[in-house]
Amino acid sequence: MATGHDVEQYPRDMLQASRGDRENWAESTLRYAVDYIEDYARAKPLPFAICAFGIGFVLGWKLKPW
Repeated sequence: MATGHDVEQYPRDMLQASRGDRENWAESTLRYAVDYIEDYARAKPLPFAICAFGIGFVLGWKLKPW
């Protein structure tokens, strides 16, 4: 009788496919986010520039050394 934990019954390639891209999930997520931001910046350059300036202003104001 096979159970869910009896992995010897499954072919080796199915085990590798089940693991998938877990090793590269951070890289693929970061690449997706960067691509999305680039597409948004190309589609709407003025709102993107205003947001980037606002974020930079707030960070510069809050993180100033003195």
